Amino acid sequence: MKKINYNNEDIKDHHGVAAIIKNNKNEILVQEHVKYGFWTIPVGKVKNNQDILEGLKQEIFEECNLTIEEFKEIITKDYYYERNGNNVKVISHLFEILKYKGDLKNNEPHKHKTQIFISLDKLIKLPFLSDMTLLYLETQGIIRKARIV
Repeated sequence: MKKINYNNEDIKDHHGVAAIIKNNKNEILVQEHVKYGFWTIPVGKVKNNQDILEGLKQEIFEECNLTIEEFKEIITKDYYYERNGNNVKVISHLFEILKYKGDLKNNEPHKHKTQIFISLDKLIKLPFLSDMTLLYLETQGIIRKARIV
């Protein structure tokens, strides 16, 4: 397992946001994350003292070049991680993006090797998924481990 280089924001308690973004074929946007090595729906950290919804909108625009017009929060869940000897609480908010505008673009190729829409059937077969992607699958009645062979 490779060593992850956490930044200062990663090792402090924070709010996280994640988004289910679908295209007109009902495929889900996923990204291959460079730092963590997993496939994930778009995820990000909310900055200190930033409103959760503003954080969501900022992250999606920064990562995907999309402007959110309508959304709904699906679920919130607390995750606890050990990072560089620190116990970190991430209060994670999962949203479904109901309407967006703009042209999808991988604005952060240094963070995401790949950014594609795939079907739910293909998504559940990816070998390594983020916690927030797994949480979305749980809301769909699908339970699996983060890593599969």
